Amino acid sequence: MAKVKSKRKKSEKWKKSEWFTIYAPKMFDEKEIGTTVADKEEHLIGRRVEVLLSEITGRPLHQTHKLIFKVNDVKGKKVFTEFDGFEMVREFLKRNVRRRRSMITAIEYYTTKDNNTVQITSVVFTARKVRTSQKDAIRKIMKNILEEQAKENTLSDFVQKLLFGKISSEIYKAAKTIAPINKVEMAKLEVIRR
Repeated sequence: MAKVKSKRKKSEKWKKSEWFTIYAPKMFDEKEIGTTVADKEEHLIGRRVEVLLSEITGRPLHQTHKLIFKVNDVKGKKVFTEFDGFEMVREFLKRNVRRRRSMITAIEYYTTKDNNTVQITSVVFTARKVRTSQKDAIRKIMKNILEEQAKENTLSDFVQKLLFGKISSEIYKAAKTIAPINKVEMAKLEVIRR
């Protein structure tokens, strides 16, 4: 008998639940990104939403990055989010790791023009194996360019430049003088402090 009661409670709770429409932050033009269900509006606050960049831009080329948003406001049936970070799809990173090549990773904290602290994981794939001194020089270039760009841009502008390859191409141009570079990717960004 106890099991039957719990099933009734669950079904009653589900019947009381409502559907809400989720919208991306202003930096992504508040585009509708999906729907979610909740029985109370308060239960939505703090919920994390993941969506592929290609779903927002409509370009299949952008399937490599997964955006992470955090619900911060609910107005009626509309759920508004704030940017919480992005992550490169793991399969894409794994596909680029090859024999007789080097993968150079840098994980650093940066502060943007509007005082947001972010942690960025950037990755460079070389065309052939490189020495440790070359790796260190490339890592230094990555750090300097990212630090400079972070100081000059707000979080919104900085994220746009990271996602759409402007900073990656700048790192590529500077690093190719040290060793032959195959690709430069921004693997992960996490907003640490607002």
